Amino acid sequence: MYGIIPKELMAIKKIVPVFILMMIQCIVYGQSVSDFSSLGFGYPAPTFEIPYTHAFQILAKHRDSLTEGGYFPDNFDFTGYVPIDGSSRKGYISISSELPVAGASVLSAEWDSIRKGWDVLRSQAVDFSVVGGGSRHCSGTVTPWNTVVVCEEAIQEDLNGDGYFDYGWATEFDPATCKVLDFPGGLPGGDKLWALGNMAHENIVIHPNRRTVYQGADMAVGYLYKFVADTEENLSAGKLYVYKGSKTDSGEWVLIPNSTPEECNNTLLYSQNAGATVFSGIEDVEISPVDGKIYLAVKNENSVYSFQDSDPLTGTEVTEFQTFAGNRSYMIHTETDSMEIPWGTGNDNLAFDEKGNLWVLQDGSLNYIWVVDSGHTQENPKVRIFGRTPSGAEPTGITFSPDFRFLFMSIQHPLGSNITTNQPDAWGKPVSFDDDLAMVIARKEFLGNGGLPMIAGERKVQLEDRMVKIQWSTLKERNLTQFVLYHSMDMTKWDSIGVQLTSGISSSKRTYEYIHHYPMGGMNYYKMKIYEENGNSFFLDLGKALLLSSPHLIWVTPNPATTQFTVFYPPAFSVNEVEILTLNGESVGFEAEIMKDKIEIKPAFSTEGIYTLRLRMNNGETLSTKIQITP
Repeated sequence: MYGIIPKELMAIKKIVPVFILMMIQCIVYGQSVSDFSSLGFGYPAPTFEIPYTHAFQILAKHRDSLTEGGYFPDNFDFTGYVPIDGSSRKGYISISSELPVAGASVLSAEWDSIRKGWDVLRSQAVDFSVVGGGSRHCSGTVTPWNTVVVCEEAIQEDLNGDGYFDYGWATEFDPATCKVLDFPGGLPGGDKLWALGNMAHENIVIHPNRRTVYQGADMAVGYLYKFVADTEENLSAGKLYVYKGSKTDSGEWVLIPNSTPEECNNTLLYSQNAGATVFSGIEDVEISPVDGKIYLAVKNENSVYSFQDSDPLTGTEVTEFQTFAGNRSYMIHTETDSMEIPWGTGNDNLAFDEKGNLWVLQDGSLNYIWVVDSGHTQENPKVRIFGRTPSGAEPTGITFSPDFRFLFMSIQHPLGSNITTNQPDAWGKPVSFDDDLAMVIARKEFLGNGGLPMIAGERKVQLEDRMVKIQWSTLKERNLTQFVLYHSMDMTKWDSIGVQLTSGISSSKRTYEYIHHYPMGGMNYYKMKIYEENGNSFFLDLGKALLLSSPHLIWVTPNPATTQFTVFYPPAFSVNEVEILTLNGESVGFEAEIMKDKIEIKPAFSTEGIYTLRLRMNNGETLSTKIQITP
């Protein structure tokens, strides 16, 4: 989306640099989708985890019918928003399909200011028949002149006899007509972008000069390329260069042939002969709106690199090539905690927002949506986690509206078993993440039933007498019903441990407290699920507490005791007999009221001393602890 300016700012476009315009956009439109507090570590779940300040709307799902006939194919990938007249409220949304026989579907969508949601007015498949079809349309780009380029991550030799290999190209189409562009001097009816070369394409990015393209081959032995078009907004002819040099210093662009069909077919061979630098799986290349550097995600090297091109049009010198992010762990700071999380494998799609934050979608490890904030360096990291995708899925295809309030993306190949779990969308409608789908995400102020249901205040988790006291406050509540608290020892399996009713509606500070009587030895993690009246719900991290050793399974309070005391035990246990014994093993009398997780006891004796309390379970197991009686 780099270089696309909303119509409200078009009048000053020619006199203000693009990156300054992007910063003005943030001021003009207010909060953007990038305003969020980081999520923490978490394993995949059947749901789509995003910050509680944000909501989502499903725009299309695999097998949904297209209004113009047919249906949405599988394997959703690049999800490109194309504004109409620069609008952030009306545009086309192109969804690529990464299948052996690939396609792309285009939605005509408009934002409804009353409902605060996107209406899909029309949906249609792109006609690739004029270029012999396509294969594995992965990522791509939205051009500065509002067309869409899709990329084929597959190579097939010339079987249709037109002189060009059948697959391995980038293809440009007009989302308004859903037709592939036909360039003068090319093949009859339509052309792929032959001059960009043949390779397992993943994506391209176009410089604001409307002539320079950066791209890479998503192959185990892949290369990095620059293409400079002869004419603005026409990618059918120009010079093609391949990068040769260091990944930690500098290098150069080497010119390779791309004038004839044979030359275009043999891009990889010419690259190898030129001694080009090998990159193992270039997934995406993007340009920063802040520093103008070029950034590339190399999946199999688990790194995002950056470099400076001396002159995008005429320069052949490359400087400052370095690892920008990846291949290490980062300290992630949530609202309540800090934790070190490995970057992991498979950094894939990239996108910059208006602040210069780099969004990195991960196809590997835990399939997170990372955000590397502007100003980040490996020495001074600034990294957040925006999303954790549903089980089995990878996030794909991210683009933004020109005002950066709306994020468009897809979920690819989630597990079918996710259908057992529903998650409410921006209006509380249940959604299952069991199939490929495309969505829009925004802050709750701009999507759904309007406004944040809650503004969180302080959250504190602390040990007190072998128990964990959990305290939290809210600064605002709107139509909430209850808080359900959850506990985990590994952040994988979560058990509900208690419920607190909310104030419901409040514009002043409210404070809540819950005591967890049964923490375990090790790190105890806590979160809560907040329910709204409309059925919507969301999670909020509370914090963690470390117990150096496991406490007793039962304990007494107060201890020492006088006339009455309470015995706590795990709710999963079922007690059918209680005994109090002297140190000599003699039974003493008492009154007891046995409840689900505790026993209220009144001793019927007055002799001071140490006693043994013994509980016998229905399964025959016994638990015991010492108590001191001081009448």
